[in-house]
Amino acid sequence: MARIPAVRIPATVAVLATIAVNLSPARTVIPDQSGQLLLVVAVAGITACGVVLAYMLARIDDSRGIGGLAAAVTVYAAVVLPTTVIAFTTPGTQHLMGLLRTSGGLIFLVLMACALVPGQPSWTRGWPGGLLGIVVAVALAMVVMTVPPLDALAADGTLDRFSVALWLVVTLAYIGYGVRNRVPMAYGLGAGMVVVFVAQVLRETGNMGLGGASLRLCGAVIMCAALARRLRERFHTSQLRVDRIAELDHELHNVLAGLDGMTHVLNHAGGDDRALLGEAVREEIGRLRNLLDQRAEPPGCEVDPVLTRIVTLRRTNGLDVELDVEPGLRTTMPADAFAQVVTNLLANCERHAPGAKVLVSARADGRNVQVEVRDDGPGLAPEVRGKVFRRGVHDRSRGGSGLGLHLSQQLVGASGGSLSLRPAADGHGTVAALAVPAGR
Repeated sequence: MARIPAVRIPATVAVLATIAVNLSPARTVIPDQSGQLLLVVAVAGITACGVVLAYMLARIDDSRGIGGLAAAVTVYAAVVLPTTVIAFTTPGTQHLMGLLRTSGGLIFLVLMACALVPGQPSWTRGWPGGLLGIVVAVALAMVVMTVPPLDALAADGTLDRFSVALWLVVTLAYIGYGVRNRVPMAYGLGAGMVVVFVAQVLRETGNMGLGGASLRLCGAVIMCAALARRLRERFHTSQLRVDRIAELDHELHNVLAGLDGMTHVLNHAGGDDRALLGEAVREEIGRLRNLLDQRAEPPGCEVDPVLTRIVTLRRTNGLDVELDVEPGLRTTMPADAFAQVVTNLLANCERHAPGAKVLVSARADGRNVQVEVRDDGPGLAPEVRGKVFRRGVHDRSRGGSGLGLHLSQQLVGASGGSLSLRPAADGHGTVAALAVPAGR
C-alpha cells in the first residue's frame, strides 16, 4: 500500500464498490429509488470537492485549461446535480429539471472542450466562466421549453442522445490528449468520463437504476482523484522549489561570509598573499556564479587547490584552521560540490565551536580520498546526536538553519561518497569524516 499514491486509493475503492453493487445481491436488497437518491447526493458531495480542487489547482497551476476545468465543474455541480436531486424528490418538476440537466450537461461539455483548445477565451475560465455557464444553461433550458419544436426534441430524447454523443467525443478527446502528451490528469478525467458515459447510456436505454447511479458516483470519484493527483504534484513541485531556494540561500551566505572576511585582509596582505587571496576570490566568485546559474560542472578535481582556497577564505574570516593535505590527490566529485561540502563543514565549526582550533586533513584511503575536519570544541549537542543529517535539525542555541549537513550529505551521496560525524578520539571536539571516490 505504501507504494500506491494516496489519490488512487479512493478511485480503486469506488471501482470495486461499483462492481460489487452491480454484480451482488445488493441491487435486490437496497430500495432502488432511495438508493439512487443516496448515490446522487453522494455524487453531489464528490463533485463539490471537485469544484474546490479545481479552483485550488487553478490558483497555483498556470497550465493550459486548468481554469476551464474549474468553470466546467462549477456548472456540473451547480446545475446538473441539483436538478437530478430535485427530479428524484419532486416528480412534478421532472420535465423542467430534465431540460436543465440536459442544458447544464451540454454547457459542461462545451467548457470541457474549450479547456483543451489552445488560447482558450478568458470568459470560459474560472468563476466568470462558471457563472456565465450557469446563466447560459438556465437560459438554454428556458428557450427549449418555450419553443415547441425544441421541446419536442427534448421530449422524445433527441437532445439527450445528442448530449451522450457529445460526451463520448469529449471523453475520447481527453483520453487522446492525455496519452499523447503524457498528462495523467487529462486521461484520468477521460477515464472518469468514460464511466459516466456508460451511466448515460444506461439511462437512455431505460436501465438507469441503482447500477447506473453507482457508475456515475464511480466516475465522479475517478475525476476528482485525477484533479487531486495533479494538485498534489503541483504542491510537491512548489515545495521542491522552496527547498531549493532555501538551500541556495544557505550556500550563498556561506560563500559571501568568506568573501566578506577576505575583503578586510586584502588591503593589508603582502604580494604573495595578495595573489593567493585574489585567486581564491576569483574561484569563489566563479562558484557563486555557478550556484546562481545552476550550471552543471564536469566531474573531478584536484583536492589540494580546493581545500587551500576554502581554508584561506575561512582563515581570513577569523577561523583558526590548519591544513594538511597529501600531495597529488584527486577526486571524481565536482569541484563546486566538493568546495560546497567543505565550506559547510568549516562554517559549522565557526558556528558551533567558536574559538576552537580546526584541522583539515586529506589522505588517500584505497579507492577513496579521506578528508577530515577536526575541531577541539564542545562537541555535538546531545539533542542532535544521531540525527544531524536530517533536514532542519540544528542546535537552537547556536542558530543556523539545519540545511548545511543535510545538503552536504546529499551532495556527497550523489558522488558515490559518504559523510559522517563522530566525537574526537580524545573526547574533545568533533570529527567530520568525508570519504569521496578517488580520481586519476
